[in-house]
Amino acid sequence: MPKAIHSIWWDDVLGPSVGRSYPETETLSGEEAMIVFMGHGVNRESEIGYSKLPRGLIISYMKPPNCIAILLSEGDNTPTIERNLLRLIKYIDFNSDNWDAEIQRAFELLNELIDETSGAELLTNPGVKKLFDDMSNKRIQVITPKHVLRASVRYPNVHDYLGLDDDEVVRMLKDLEDENILESRTFGRRVECRQCGESDLTIELLCPRCDSNDIHKVYTLFCPKCSNQFHAVLVDDIAEVTCQNCKQPIKVGDLAVLDVEPLCNKCGTASNDPRIVFRCATCGKHLRGADLLAGTGLAYYLKK
Repeated sequence: MPKAIHSIWWDDVLGPSVGRSYPETETLSGEEAMIVFMGHGVNRESEIGYSKLPRGLIISYMKPPNCIAILLSEGDNTPTIERNLLRLIKYIDFNSDNWDAEIQRAFELLNELIDETSGAELLTNPGVKKLFDDMSNKRIQVITPKHVLRASVRYPNVHDYLGLDDDEVVRMLKDLEDENILESRTFGRRVECRQCGESDLTIELLCPRCDSNDIHKVYTLFCPKCSNQFHAVLVDDIAEVTCQNCKQPIKVGDLAVLDVEPLCNKCGTASNDPRIVFRCATCGKHLRGADLLAGTGLAYYLKK
């Protein structure tokens, strides 16, 4: 079980202000509070933070300007504590006038949540019990994710068992895996920006010679009227083009595209191998291999 829970506030002038701790013997210094805040990024952009202090590992939740920090005991399962911290947040009154009582109540409730989502207690949940029975009897073969190319993964085929809160469903499936009731296997990939966590991308084509993004796409097209190939630049909203051979107008929808070759307007380089850059549409970060390949969706099977 965790050692302690702490509340910290941030003031833009004074910096971190240590609030309340429970048990009261486990207090944080101002320097330790700063380390906890830095675990959420320079701009406090990360919801969950990890901080290593001499007294132990801290997992914290940021709801600016408030921060709730959990000091772990040696041997605590960090994913379990993180999941239950996220469950706990909705029960904390961040506008409380009595933080002594609020932080004690939060600590006691956190321990109750940990108990409820471990071991045999999980199988007393009616939804989990029914899901286990249906998977045992092959009525459900596998719990598969939906939209694995998005940051938020959903498991709609277990909503009837575990509820409609997608975040809680994901946490419950991980609880069941920790208790060796389910096992996870890879199921597709999702692209996720490591800076902001979003999965919306923009694709940018750059000239392989000068890195300019001032590029036109030159299409090799097949004319259905004279059966010859010709080249054209297709811009947005164009409805028809004229064949360079027969000089007849052709609707864009009737054209067969045989090839596309980017042409750089800056240096004049034509290349069918442009440099392709993926950027996060939310924060603009250049996404590299680790961003594009790291996120993997998971499907869950009944543990044999």
